[in-house]
Amino acid sequence: MWKVGNTEITSEMAQAVHDRSNDEWSIGSLVAMLICDFGVSEEDAEKVVEAVLDLNE
Repeated sequence: MWKVGNTEITSEMAQAVHDRSNDEWSIGSLVAMLICDFGVSEEDAEKVVEAVLDLNE
């Protein structure tokens, strides 16, 4: 786990972003998924997506 803003990124959260990014979800869809499914704040959600996707490169 690591922290982005006020959000601790769990392995489950990172895996969900990774799996859906492979299905070509848009950044906006990934952000919405984090907000709805994981309770990530709107402020941190895009940063979390970017951090996870950067790790996968």
